[in-house]
Amino acid sequence: MLKHTAKKYSFFFIFVLLAMLIFSGCSSNSAGGSDESKGSGESGGKSIEFKMGHMNSPDHVQDKDSMRPFSEEVAKLTNNRVKFKIYPGGALGGPKETYDNIVTGIMDAGWGLQGYNAGKFPVHSVLQLPFLPDGKSGAELSVVAQKLYDEFPEIQKEYSDVKLLWVHAADPYAIITKGKAVRSFEDVKGLKLRTPSVEAGEMIKSWGATPVSLPAPEIYDAMQKGVIDGGVLPVAAIKDFNLFDVVDYVTLGSFNTSIYYVAMNKNSWNKISPEDQKLIEKELLGIPMAEKSGKAFDNQRALAEKEAKDKGTEFITLPDSELEKFKKASEVVTKKWLSDVKDKGIDSQKIYDRAVELIKGN
Repeated sequence: MLKHTAKKYSFFFIFVLLAMLIFSGCSSNSAGGSDESKGSGESGGKSIEFKMGHMNSPDHVQDKDSMRPFSEEVAKLTNNRVKFKIYPGGALGGPKETYDNIVTGIMDAGWGLQGYNAGKFPVHSVLQLPFLPDGKSGAELSVVAQKLYDEFPEIQKEYSDVKLLWVHAADPYAIITKGKAVRSFEDVKGLKLRTPSVEAGEMIKSWGATPVSLPAPEIYDAMQKGVIDGGVLPVAAIKDFNLFDVVDYVTLGSFNTSIYYVAMNKNSWNKISPEDQKLIEKELLGIPMAEKSGKAFDNQRALAEKEAKDKGTEFITLPDSELEKFKKASEVVTKKWLSDVKDKGIDSQKIYDRAVELIKGN
């Protein structure tokens, strides 16, 4: 009888002990805010990791000097509650699918080129118009790109289906060619040149050349095989895409630039606690990261130019008289943009004038 009673109380004691342990564990998790659907930024909560993808190699300057530092800074700011894992090389989707993949949640976040989404950013594309860069650096143009977004609701609306982290620009674009140098306006006629955007394509057509749209990672093969004669690119791209073997000439002219976005899926962003969202927005998003990304291109430009020259690439500065011919021919592109955006009920002249003012102010 005593033996039976002792056994009974032993089982009861074990049951009570297990119940206390389970209750204690549940209470601890609840206090820590580990429910990812409510955000994981509360003290003691589990960390949450987001997938950030892009089309380039891990050696690309925006991977090394922009996205990875951003990821490290976010982890540091939030005590590892929020992390971004970078997926390069189109692992989460190709260049043309990146934006849509962010919207649908296939990617939590990503970096991409506006030009791969023709018609998606008609107002913000003002900065991609011919000769607007006016010799400014990538960092300066990136701050302008971000300020235009910050100031104009019409531009903000174009990104309404994502959480925009920052936008930035590249160093001013040059004409790069294989086999044939562009030393005058006449030299560009008839060339097949890769274009990064609709605006750049229209500019190339206005010169009497043929625009060819293809993703930047495909430029090397296309030039090597003679599919294109060259392209309109930032000088930094020569190093980013290892084009040294196929680029014989670089004609400088500050012809245009492109806008790049770094965006996040809205549902993914909302998994971050409000406290951590505020931290990230205050310290990193917008102008700080825009400028950092632009500087990354500027630093790469300097390295690319030196290495290209060391390997025999000729850099050409056009005479003012020839450069003026390029500018004059491409005025139709700006006029068309002003007309097209005005037809949407938007004050295109006001936005264009503000872009010029911001550029001159930098």
